[in-house]
Amino acid sequence: MSQRLQASIRAGQRHAPSGQLLPALAPYVTAGDGGLDRTLAVLHALESAGAACVELGLPFSDPIADGPHLQAAAERALEAGTTPAGVLELVRRFRSAGGALPILLFSYTNPLFVGLGGFSAAAAALAAAGGDGFIVPDLPPEEAGELRDACAEHGLGTVFFATPTSSDARIRAAAEASTGFLYAIGRVGITGARTTFDPEVLTWLDRVRDLAGETPLAVGFGVADGAAVAALGGHCDLAISGTALVRALHDAGGTPEDAARVATAFTTALGAGAP
Repeated sequence: MSQRLQASIRAGQRHAPSGQLLPALAPYVTAGDGGLDRTLAVLHALESAGAACVELGLPFSDPIADGPHLQAAAERALEAGTTPAGVLELVRRFRSAGGALPILLFSYTNPLFVGLGGFSAAAAALAAAGGDGFIVPDLPPEEAGELRDACAEHGLGTVFFATPTSSDARIRAAAEASTGFLYAIGRVGITGARTTFDPEVLTWLDRVRDLAGETPLAVGFGVADGAAVAALGGHCDLAISGTALVRALHDAGGTPEDAARVATAFTTALGAGAP
């Protein structure tokens, strides 16, 4: 696991006034939505607001797991001319400006080959830019040997998925293959809809956490506000929120500075453990 990522997840967990241990925060941002300068300002704001890491989405024309809002964000980014090379340059600019927030590149398989030359080349390029790992939702762990080897060579984290339909054996395998964290999808479907973290879901998450062993557990799909983060307290290490932030940034429009203010307010509210 990336040492920076591991330390940041631990440091990002905090206690609510009730004493409950809340998960660290991992916002998702579509790179280039509104322009790469705007994304850069958002990254700095997320770090200042206390995010533990960020999922930086590499825009793609056919994001099968994404809901309509993230699909639209990817389309806007592509129309603005965002490229994989440009996204890596963005990461490099963030690091050059002193940014230390761990960055995980969220990408489907296709852009890593078409835009970055394959798994080995992509891992080398991400490491050189200052990134921390990959999340590739259409790559199952049993087909990820080349990416896993390349990430190990360059000190990058890998992230694989567990779903409510996964068997115990598959959850264990995904956790063992994950050197960043295990990504538990809170419900079946695409991103964008809220998830009700009722006792049944929380019981499932506790089982996943037991099966994951020492691998940190993240939960995504439907984490839209502080109430959802509070509901996850004690059941996972990291809460991932994507669609709600992407929508808020787009709806606000404006300059990079405006986007930074939106990102700060959103992350602060998310971390407060309240609606």
